[in-house]
Amino acid sequence: MEKKEPSLFKRLLWLWVFLLSPIVGITGLFLLVSSDVFGPLPTFEELASPVSNLASEVYTADQQLLGKYYRENRSSINYEDISPWVSIALVSTEDERYYGHTGIDFWALPRVIAGVLMGTTSKGGGSTITQQLAKMLFHDRPQGKLQRVLQKFKEWVIAVRLERHYTKQEIIAMYLNRFDFIHTAVGIKSASQIYFNTTADSLSILESATLVGMAKNPVLYDPLRKPENALMRRNVVLGQMLRNEQISEEVCDSLRAQPIDLKFQSVGHAEGMAPHFREIMRRQLGKMFNEKDPNTDQYILRKPDGSGYDIYRDGLKVYTTIDSRLQRYAEKAVSTHLKNLQKDFWRDIKRNKNPPFHNTMRDHEVESIIQSAIRRTSKYAVLTGKECANCGRRGDFVSQIERNDSSLFVCRASDCHHEELVPEPDSILPQFYKPEKMTVFSWAGDIDTVLSFVDFIKYQKSILQTGMMSMDPHTGFIKAWVGGIDYKHFAYDHVQQGKRQVGSTFKPFVYGLAMQEGMSPCKKVPNIKYTFYKGEYGLLKDWTPQNSDGEYGYDVTLKYGLANSMNTITAWLFKQFSPQAVINFAKRLGIESKIAPVPALCLGIADVSVYEMVGAYSTFANKGVWTEPIFISRIEDKDGNVILEIVPETREAMSEQLAYTMIDMLKGVVDAVRGGPEGKKTGSGMRLRSQMSDERPYQGIYTPVAGKTGTTQNNSDGWFIGITPDLVTGVWVGAEDRGVHFRTTYYGQGANMALPVWAYYMKDVYKDESLKISKEDFEAPEGQLGVELDCSKYTETISNFRDDEFNQ
Repeated sequence: MEKKEPSLFKRLLWLWVFLLSPIVGITGLFLLVSSDVFGPLPTFEELASPVSNLASEVYTADQQLLGKYYRENRSSINYEDISPWVSIALVSTEDERYYGHTGIDFWALPRVIAGVLMGTTSKGGGSTITQQLAKMLFHDRPQGKLQRVLQKFKEWVIAVRLERHYTKQEIIAMYLNRFDFIHTAVGIKSASQIYFNTTADSLSILESATLVGMAKNPVLYDPLRKPENALMRRNVVLGQMLRNEQISEEVCDSLRAQPIDLKFQSVGHAEGMAPHFREIMRRQLGKMFNEKDPNTDQYILRKPDGSGYDIYRDGLKVYTTIDSRLQRYAEKAVSTHLKNLQKDFWRDIKRNKNPPFHNTMRDHEVESIIQSAIRRTSKYAVLTGKECANCGRRGDFVSQIERNDSSLFVCRASDCHHEELVPEPDSILPQFYKPEKMTVFSWAGDIDTVLSFVDFIKYQKSILQTGMMSMDPHTGFIKAWVGGIDYKHFAYDHVQQGKRQVGSTFKPFVYGLAMQEGMSPCKKVPNIKYTFYKGEYGLLKDWTPQNSDGEYGYDVTLKYGLANSMNTITAWLFKQFSPQAVINFAKRLGIESKIAPVPALCLGIADVSVYEMVGAYSTFANKGVWTEPIFISRIEDKDGNVILEIVPETREAMSEQLAYTMIDMLKGVVDAVRGGPEGKKTGSGMRLRSQMSDERPYQGIYTPVAGKTGTTQNNSDGWFIGITPDLVTGVWVGAEDRGVHFRTTYYGQGANMALPVWAYYMKDVYKDESLKISKEDFEAPEGQLGVELDCSKYTETISNFRDDEFNQ
């Protein structure tokens, strides 16, 4: 029987079924996905406010970006703040029909479907910018072909929803803000700064094309590590811009011939300006954002939903009091002086029997320092099972697990479980005496070398450290903060964290108390030795302070005694009061460190931070009003709402007349005061007024300056605190260990170690007229001062005095 041919109708029906089935199937799957059949999709609220890790940005008082806190170095930016060449290049290369579709490019749909079903990215291109944004915002990497198919449909659904709720420009901005350009450059704002050291709105055609070229594969087209690939891809982008008639053929050919002009700026938490300061501020912000009201157990600083802020994710803007110009001058001053001082230091200490440690240190004391340093290392913690060599966590190891006759440390961390063989106890310390490759600090740049860890410790301890802070005494705003010489190698902060003996910089507190109690700067006191006797304030034996120059036997005014930092005169003053009275005076000026009420306090044995000392000295410049030093002025959330404004605490610590009297006496340190056995004019800081020379280029400052040098026992610490009407700046210089120091006071005094840093700094400050730092004299109080400041008329000497008369 002959087979009947299908009718034309059936043929057409099957043809339509064949043609429409994919469309119906895709439409049906699309509807099922959008109905959450294959898992929930983001809600409109999530689409409107997509979750993002936004870096918190730190700005200086003069609106310069100081640094960021982030898990991802991401900063949001509006479309209008992005160079138009970026969006032109992006649309031309990634989505030519971007402005003509609603999230899905149907012309590319067949190619996309084929690629997805075949599991190949080469045929599965065609994703629109909106779909790529959807993938970045809401999806993890899918596993398996089915998951990839479902993800693609979810991307389509989300893309349509994004197009419905955002403008084309907003979607481009969201895409550029989300894209990871690698090298910690997440988002177009960070990428512009890191790759080209510019802002997003200033990107040129070539720079825009280079960054857009990375969108295809940022690792493969990395302009830093694969410049040839990046150049080829950039030229492809330029070709796409020509194809879409965004640039002319002449312009395209001209641009293609140019190389990539990369200005790569490495960005990290340890790099950039004021790294020690940024770390101190990070800790302070952490405390502030974690502080809770004890009555309600709610965060004191909290979001509208009651949760706390996260400096790594919430895109906060922290405005500091730091001035970028002053900070640069401070860092430059430290570098200029310390690199030269370090040379002198190495020449000096190499004559020690066990350098860098001074000869007064016994062998067991040196060994104790070395062993203590070893036990603080990460390597020692790993070897003793206190730290995981794999994940770096501490306290997650358990020991004494026997496997195959070996004892193991096993990390208990849920994402680690690293195992480490337990070394024999006797084999741990010898490992620190074996040479190994390492990188060490030098002022000429990092040095790759081979050292044992013990020799490395000695080298590290031979490097002089510093702490420097500068503040406006009237506002309390800290303007510059140098916590150390190099954060990468020496992360410890010497401004607020570190506390060292302050030496003679403590003496103004003793003199200030004396002036407060009615003494005159012109009061004469014999320069003889004054003894604190056994039993006095808990002394176990007699103690007699001595002058560093060993000269005695003539009378001087108190003003001269302070100007020349004479220990005998300070000791006499101290005997007129109690140690606790001096401590109370210092506390009113903002000294919060614990101070022992002992006679040696008169020579500055107390350990105090640079932060506290600068704040205290600022009281003299601020007419007797102590103002709390602060470094944060305000904090804004990511939308620009102010969540915190900080106003410094103030209190009247002394009268305006007393403050001016102390300023005048401290001016004598620099200007010098006439007196002594030959009537010479001297002061411990008078080298500032000396003529500048090639040997001492920091000299030659003639503006009004008050200040005080400080040198501690064995020259372990050198200090200088300088006061001008608008800036109070303190500098400390010394080694990490007090047993490492200059052999003589000629080099180890504060006038040689610390004062030049201050002078280099102020010379640059005065040159910069944009800072408007006053060069005028300190303002005197209105009315009668009530005390004589001109002591030049008191030139007579005291005769026939007895030592015991002044030792009562």
